[in-house]
Amino acid sequence: MNEAALIKHEIYGKLSRLSGAELSSIAEYIDFVRHKKQQPLKKKNIKLQGILSDYDLNLADLNKFKQGSWRHLEGEFENE
Repeated sequence: MNEAALIKHEIYGKLSRLSGAELSSIAEYIDFVRHKKQQPLKKKNIKLQGILSDYDLNLADLNKFKQGSWRHLEGEFENE
């Protein structure tokens, strides 16, 4: 069996032990996930002002910087 088939079998086993209300909640969640997947990604436009107005801001780079900053901070606390 492939991995997807194993996961589906595992999920089916878990679903068989749920009540009707719980199954209804799961069905709503699945519909939500499908709906969210079909939505196009919305691009955020940020209008920069002042000295940054001539620069393009790449949020992916900013997120990498933020994650690196948190790792650095966590490292500082681990050394104490």
